[in-house]
Amino acid sequence: MLDVAVVGAGPMGLFIASELAKEGYEVVVFEEHSDIGNPSHCSGLFSTHIFEITGEMPKLHAAKRAEIISPLGKVLKIGDKRIHGYVVDRVEFDREMGRRAIKNGSEIHLKERVRKINYPSIMTRRGEYRARLIIGADGINSIVRKSMGVKSPKIIGAAQVIAKVDYEDEESVKIFVGNKVAPGFFAWSIPLFSGFSKIGVASYGNSWFYLRALLRKMKVNPISIGGGGIPIGMVERTYSRGIMLVGDAAGHVKATSGGGVYPGLRASLCVIKTAERALNDGDFSESALRDYENCWRNDIGKELSNAARIHNFYKKITDDEFEKLIEELNKEDMRKIINEYGDIDYPSRVAWKLVKKNPRLFKYLGIALRKGT
Repeated sequence: MLDVAVVGAGPMGLFIASELAKEGYEVVVFEEHSDIGNPSHCSGLFSTHIFEITGEMPKLHAAKRAEIISPLGKVLKIGDKRIHGYVVDRVEFDREMGRRAIKNGSEIHLKERVRKINYPSIMTRRGEYRARLIIGADGINSIVRKSMGVKSPKIIGAAQVIAKVDYEDEESVKIFVGNKVAPGFFAWSIPLFSGFSKIGVASYGNSWFYLRALLRKMKVNPISIGGGGIPIGMVERTYSRGIMLVGDAAGHVKATSGGGVYPGLRASLCVIKTAERALNDGDFSESALRDYENCWRNDIGKELSNAARIHNFYKKITDDEFEKLIEELNKEDMRKIINEYGDIDYPSRVAWKLVKKNPRLFKYLGIALRKGT
């Protein structure tokens, strides 16, 4: 009987395994792939908040500025000399998390796919295990979530390539908006190193179709390709007897940007806190693990809810309205607010400041947020 079985060796699963193993608990991580970090569908643009949780991690370079480009080519330049985030090698990031988990005493079973869960039993291709706690950090197609009978969140498609791109400023990312570019979401170009960038599209349409169109417009050819899905919206319940869900499996993803590492790590802190109490008390009942749900919903859950509201209005904006919106945000007082309060992990904070300064933005954004939510 293991203390903890973690399904999925992504950042959340590895972070949880590392912290619990460090406290002396017997932890095993099950990962279906043959190595950690592959395949990676992440853009690799991380906020500074992530490193406040993980501590020092490998980075490629800082991200200080962004260019938001309208359907007709209008450009909103935001950012300054302040570091808002970092571009990371996502594969190396995950592998460093894995090294820490092993160093702290957890086991990682690669190429061991979990096929079925019937708490406390975990069936893999190699046999059966039993665990007092099972943590589902196994992504959008979570087998752990399915075992709980919890409905999957809405998933939108994402496509991404690495390509040789000429750029003048490696600390600046490009964001492309508009329904002819990425219906309901956006496209991006993020400098990596030596003239290479990650270029991607997430949308409610065929993301590969829109990505090919963007690549033709940019006149670049991909050297590697990848794709995946982004959950939009949180699942209705993230716990049951002996089980907790976290990360993509739980819908812990910002609907405004598609980023899930920071909210997943915030929720992971709640997993760890709840797990330690349950293991200490020997109580793995639903009532004991309900504290986990209350913890993350009262923490990062509030911002995820606000981001979902913003997204629901954002996806309805027409291309003509995008042009007008970019024009409004390009005003000096608007850019000053964005530069001062902009935070990709807490978008509702700057949204409220902008709407308060210019109520006309309600027309374009439709943000129905109360101050302080």
